Amino acid sequence: MKKLILAIILLALAACAGGMDSKFASDPAHYGLYVASVDVQIDTAIMVKNAQSGEEIPLKVTHTLHDDTGYVDQALPAGRYLLEKYTPDGQSMVSLETPDGYFDVDSGCFNYGGHYTFGTGADGKPTYQDSTTLKDIESLPGDIRRQAKDHDVCSAAMGEANQRLAAADAAQQLDL
Repeated sequence: MKKLILAIILLALAACAGGMDSKFASDPAHYGLYVASVDVQIDTAIMVKNAQSGEEIPLKVTHTLHDDTGYVDQALPAGRYLLEKYTPDGQSMVSLETPDGYFDVDSGCFNYGGHYTFGTGADGKPTYQDSTTLKDIESLPGDIRRQAKDHDVCSAAMGEANQRLAAADAAQQLDL
C-alpha cells in the first residue's frame, strides 16, 4: 500500500514538473518565459492565440502575494501572441481583441509583458492598458524575478516589437 501511495505521489510530481513552464528550462531554443502582472483579482486565465498556429493558450493568472495583483509566469513557444479574452469574475468571458493587442515572445528570454490594467471604456466596451518598465521586474515576487537571473530579458510590451537586453546587461541594471 505504501509503495502504491509513493508511486502515485511521484507520478503527480512528474506531471506537474513536465508542464509548459519546464519547457523554458529544457528547450530555450524554442521557448521563452512570458511574465506579466495584472489587476485581475481572481485566479483565472487570459486567453491568447498564437498568431502563426492559431492555437489558443490560456495564460494562468495566480495570486502569490496578499493583494489584488495577479501574475502570469508561463513558458510559450517563440512567436507573436494575440490577446483574445479574459474572465474578470470567473464566469463571464470578455473579448479583448484590438489592432494593437499583441505581444512577442523571444526564445531563451525572460519576456516581460509589464503590468496590465483592465477596465471599461465610456462606450461600455472592455479596455486594457499595458505599462512596461524594466525596473518593474524588481517588484515581481522573488520566485518569478529569480527566473530572469542569467537570462536575456526581453520587453514583451503590448503592440510593440520585442527589445532584447543581454543577460550581462540586465544583471548590471536590475537587482535580481
